[in-house]
Amino acid sequence: MKKLYLAPIPLLLVILSACSTLPLKTELKEGHFQVENFKNDIGREKEYIHLMCFKKKPTCWNVPKQYLGGEHDLWVEARVSDGSSLTSTREAFVHFNVNLDAGKNYTLNRKLDDKKISIWIQEIDTGAVVSDIKTTDLKLAVFNKTRFRRKQCRTGSI
Repeated sequence: MKKLYLAPIPLLLVILSACSTLPLKTELKEGHFQVENFKNDIGREKEYIHLMCFKKKPTCWNVPKQYLGGEHDLWVEARVSDGSSLTSTREAFVHFNVNLDAGKNYTLNRKLDDKKISIWIQEIDTGAVVSDIKTTDLKLAVFNKTRFRRKQCRTGSI
């Protein structure tokens, strides 16, 4: 009977030890950089800013990936919601032509101003802004935008 109570303990220990290793940090490959997405989902307001494309195809929110350093054309998608209703979600798309150095980690950042958003790319370690600051209107989210996004991604470098 005592053995039955002890059976789940090894499984619990494995789960706890696995959780203690997260998040996984990987070393940058030679000649590569990494871009991390922006996420603010504390409370009712939600903000998600991420690279819109991967392998020249539209993608949703994704884990940070590594890319070859150098000149890049990047499409970025921003989605902002105040949580008041399903129609409160607004989105914006911006395009960056930027030179990103190998061996560095970058993040997408933003500043909200009512129905406008300013987006830029900055180096994580120093906080230095490495791109232009793009300001655009946040518009009501369009649910069937696949063709539009495919066309944009084909013009990008990632």
